[in-house]
Amino acid sequence: MKNVNLVFATLLLGGHLIAKESDFAEKVSVAAVKQIAEMQDNRITFEQDVAITQGTIKIKADKVVVSRSGEKGAEVMTAYGQPATFFQILDNGKPVNAHGNSIRYELKNRLVTITGNGQLKQEDSQVNGDLIRYDIVKQQMIAESKAPNQRVKTVFLPDQIENFDKPTDRKNQGK
Repeated sequence: MKNVNLVFATLLLGGHLIAKESDFAEKVSVAAVKQIAEMQDNRITFEQDVAITQGTIKIKADKVVVSRSGEKGAEVMTAYGQPATFFQILDNGKPVNAHGNSIRYELKNRLVTITGNGQLKQEDSQVNGDLIRYDIVKQQMIAESKAPNQRVKTVFLPDQIENFDKPTDRKNQGK
């Protein structure tokens, strides 16, 4: 059953989530109530009502820790919240929403990892799991559950599978 869910998840999101490339050329902005900079550790912590934007990417959380391993552009942002949220508009114009207890965003690797009560949703289709990893470059999504008695849950509408790579018709969105 786990493999079947992985196949459905791949059909649902894996091959059709094409990130908006222009987002990655944009600056990353972070706003919060409090900021703590630890220069020797190459770490900045943002607390209380944290909002991160990069193009159409929006991350909201209670706390975000940004660390850099020394290489410029290799920042890793880990957002914590109840829940922490991730939003992006894809190249096809369709929004993707995700949330979990934590969201790790590796800027250089373009990797998003959602842990704890994770959910990745596009329109009425969604994937839920303890761990959801989305590799933006490879356009690959992996969802898994940690406990043997828990399952990855995938919900999708068959007509949406056929139309994932087509632009959203904004005139018909309200219907």
